Amino acid sequence: MRAFVLTLAVGVLSAFSAVAAEPLIFHTAHFDDNTVVNLGLVSNHATEQAGYDYDVLISLSQGNATSGSAYIDPGKHRAFVKCSDPAKVSVRGIDYPVRTLGPEGDDWKDDLWRAVCMTPVS
Repeated sequence: MRAFVLTLAVGVLSAFSAVAAEPLIFHTAHFDDNTVVNLGLVSNHATEQAGYDYDVLISLSQGNATSGSAYIDPGKHRAFVKCSDPAKVSVRGIDYPVRTLGPEGDDWKDDLWRAVCMTPVS
């Protein structure tokens, strides 16, 4: 009986770990050919990189509603985020200014900045 309970506990903990590892989708782009691309926040932690607040890893997945096909990029893409003025996102050494006000969903870098820097309001 003890072995069964231990096996069950390990299985439940593994399931919770798998759920916790799911990326937080921060940007979704829809295209005319029914392709949908999702960008997810895989990890987010304070950085030692001068001029930035956070070091993040981004995942990419693509699906097509018509064909049902899906692709999940196995790589993780690194970016740095600066929350204070001037707000910016850096990818591969290139700094991109971020609009901190305005509509969401227009630019993935703006949406990444919001996901990392803005406190959720319930």
